Parts: sequence; C-alpha cells; structure tokens
Amino acid sequence: MHSIELIALFKATWETIYIVFISSVISVVIGSAIGTLLFLSREKQVFENRWLNQSLGFIVNATRSVPFIILMISVLPLTRCIVGTTIGTNAAIVPLSLAAIPFFARICESAFAEIPNALIETAHALGVNTWQLISKILILESLPALIRGITLTVIGLIGYSAMAGAIGGGGLGELAINYGYQRFNAMVTLETVIVLVVIVQGVQLAGDVLAKRRQFKPIIAASIVLGIACMAGQVYPLFSQQENVIKVGVSAGWSEEVMKVAQQVALEQYHLKIKIVPFNDYVLPNTALANGNIDANIFQHVPYLNAQIKAHGYSLVPIAKTFVYPMGFYSRKLTQLSELKEGAVIAIPNDPSNEGRSLLLLQKAGLITLKPNAGTLATVNDIIENPKHFQFKLLDAAQLARVLQDADLVAITNDYVGPAGLSINQALLKEGPDSLYANVIVVREKSKDDPLFQKLVAVMHSETVLEATKKIFPNGAAIAAWHSE
Repeated sequence: MHSIELIALFKATWETIYIVFISSVISVVIGSAIGTLLFLSREKQVFENRWLNQSLGFIVNATRSVPFIILMISVLPLTRCIVGTTIGTNAAIVPLSLAAIPFFARICESAFAEIPNALIETAHALGVNTWQLISKILILESLPALIRGITLTVIGLIGYSAMAGAIGGGGLGELAINYGYQRFNAMVTLETVIVLVVIVQGVQLAGDVLAKRRQFKPIIAASIVLGIACMAGQVYPLFSQQENVIKVGVSAGWSEEVMKVAQQVALEQYHLKIKIVPFNDYVLPNTALANGNIDANIFQHVPYLNAQIKAHGYSLVPIAKTFVYPMGFYSRKLTQLSELKEGAVIAIPNDPSNEGRSLLLLQKAGLITLKPNAGTLATVNDIIENPKHFQFKLLDAAQLARVLQDADLVAITNDYVGPAGLSINQALLKEGPDSLYANVIVVREKSKDDPLFQKLVAVMHSETVLEATKKIFPNGAAIAAWHSE
C-alpha cells in the first residue's frame, strides 16, 4: 500500500470513528430519554398516559420505517439548519442520529419491560421518587441489556456511516465509493471492508465483555477520551485557517485527479490554495455551492446547469469552459450499430441531463426519433419513433460500465470510461468536438467577479492542466473547450 493510500485510509478511519462516536452519544442520550418516557407512560406505570404513549410510539415507529438513504436526503435542509452545511462529517451526524435515536429508544423500552413488575411495585412501596426509580431500579437492573443495546446501536451506526459516504459524509464509506467503486479499484474497497470488520468485531467483543461483567464505567471513560479527541479535531482547523483558499466541488473519480494537478499549479503559480471536495452524484454539487458549502464546482455542462437553476432557483453562473468529455455508446456484444436487434436493451444515465444527452445522440444516429420540442432534457417518454422497439434501462452513471455484459448498448460518460478499462476509440457512437456539453466552472452569481476565480480559470486553462487531462483522458476523450471560444 502506498503511503498516500495509507494516510487516506487512516484519515477515513478516524472520520468514521468521529461520526459514529458523536452519533452514538446523541442517540444513546436522547434515545434513553424517549425510551424511558415510553416505558413510564405505559399502563400501570408512574406516568401512565395512553395518548402520550401511543403518540410517541407512532413517531418512533414512523422514523424507524424510513430507509436510511431516503432519510439522509430528506433531512438535508434540517442538517444545514443545525450544523450549517450539508456535506462533511458533521453533516452526516444529523441523519445518523435521527436514524439511531428511535432504534435505541425501543431497546431501552424493551430492556425496562423485562424487569419484574414486582420489583418496581416494591420500589414504589418504599417511597422512591421518579429519578431514583430510573437510576436505581430501571437502569441498574437492565444494565446488561442496555450495554448490548448500545453495542447494537454503535454497530448499526457504523453500517449507516458507510452509506453516508454517498452524500459526502466522509469516512470509510466515502473512501470506498470515491476511490474503490468509482475507480473500479477493488483493493481500496477490500481495505475499507477489512477495517470496518475489525472495528465491528472490536465493538462487539467489548460490548459482550462489559455486558457480562455489568460494567458501565469503561464506556464512560472511553467516551471521555474520544470526546476530547473529537473536540481537538474540531478546534484545530479554527487555528489553521488560511487566506486564498477556495473549495471546489468535482465528480469523484478521474476528474478528481485532474483537479489534483490544478491544485498544484494553483499553489505554485498563483499562490491559490484549492481544497478539492469530491461528490458522487450530479445533484449535491450545485446544492452545496448554492448553500455556500463550497465556492465553485467543475463537473457539469450548461444544459444541466440551466435545468438545475430552473428547478431550484439557484443563483449560479458559469464563468468559463473547461473540457468536453464526449459521451459514447459502448458494447461487449456488438461491433457496430447495425447489429442492434429487435428489442435490444440500451442502458443510459438516469440523471435528467445525461438522459437527454444520450437520447439526442441516438436520434442523431437515426436509431430513434424524439418529439420536436424535447430539447436537451428529453426523456424516454419523448420517443415518438422506436422502429426496433429498443428497451431503455436508466441507471446511475457509475453503474453503467458495470452492465456492459447485460445490455446490448450502454451510454457511458467519460468519467467512467477509463476506470472501466475502455477507450473512447471503442465507442460505437460518440459525440464530436462540436458537442454542446462542455464542462464549465460555476460559481455563485455574486462571486463571479472575484479575482480568486479568475485565477481558478487561468489554472484550469493552463498548459500543465491541459496536458495532464489529455494523459488521464487519452485519444480525444477530453477536448479543450476554451479553444473554440
């Protein structure tokens, strides 16, 4: 393993520990309170209240029923309201906590319900108050079950934290997606899996031992140590902030490698520090830019940007073109388009802009006909002529290269051509240099005249970045769009 990869793995591991620890503390504290209230509001308990119990139980069950990936996306506005950003480790803590709180609440309620009712009645007969009932009876008598519940919650959060990487949540999940899945690097994925297995095994072993010995103090001690480390990690960046730093969002994968070259050029020639923020989809980069979480993004073309502005009202503008990355259609089953048979399966991207882009390319090749007013955001529903009754399958852009064995023809954006072991020259159908889909540098409208972004444009148009891009995307897979301006 290279030293850079090792550093990235250690960094991602710490981010996972940080995310899981903070989320666990929040989930256990709030979940315990809710679980206690659920139990005490039951029939024949000290706070007996049927309406409160059922209402609180409904909220808990409703939250638990939402799949985590949907929950993450649904609470993005709440996340930004609480932590001020929708990307990064702190942003991941919000949906993780919301997912785990109801889970641990039910664990607490179930643990308390296992306590013999006679013991609780005896405590009441002795005149204990509510706090004494909770601390001396409920918690102490159910301590092994609570420790096992904490263990289950922490392990669940480790799994959820990996999914949080899909929306820029950091940690091992983001490392596996950005450097494993997106780049077809099985070794990185394997390394992250091994680390996750080790962490889970360690948590489970510790939980089993502490539950058996009915010891809670080691958990408190470990929490204090991790809490101090987490606080130090958050405070340090406040003392190391630098001027002339901009955050630039890019698509995870080989486009990120281009930006690493640009990062070096910016530092050496313009004294500009670029922090690269990789994304795994085509939605979050504009959301993050509009919200101020990043300062610019370089991943999209103008038709897609216009669609996003129309849909969300973003105040974003393109300030310069970068490269045209021609889309191509590839096949493992065919050698030319004329071999497409009746009912052939054609896989295309599922994001609105690239779906339309691929359909327009098929129309240009005479394979289908779209409605006259379909435009750049055409969908499969806009097909009015499909003589060979092709079947269209819409998939995530990163998934398309993985279905070459299953589909007859696959549209692949150039971010995934190289990682899939393909070359643009293998495309049976591809865009030319006259493509409308040149990538652009996008900033917030109020920042378009900022000198820092003029430096960014100069960096992206530099000969060093141009040569590096052609090396990463060879054989005409990247065309300098600013040369045609």
